[in-house]
Amino acid sequence: MTPAEKRRGFQWVKTLTTERFWSFMNFLHGKAYGAAVRHYSEAAEVVLPPRYQKLLHDKAKEIREKWDGMNEITLDETERMDFERRGSR
Repeated sequence: MTPAEKRRGFQWVKTLTTERFWSFMNFLHGKAYGAAVRHYSEAAEVVLPPRYQKLLHDKAKEIREKWDGMNEITLDETERMDFERRGSR
């Protein structure tokens, strides 16, 4: 990302209402959680037998939902937010 692209992104975030800002933050956090799931899943496939992989996934879901209070984000929600974000620039 070039410095000009970073500036445009920053300026765009400053134009958001409070509600849209937090919606965008939830979108970004959802993407980060998705990347984390991909990372630990790929690592588990390398070093864990299948029965332990399932236990790992179940525990990670429990931690995300019960400890962090972050319910699963559906693809429809993230695509809609991504579309709204791009369309409002």
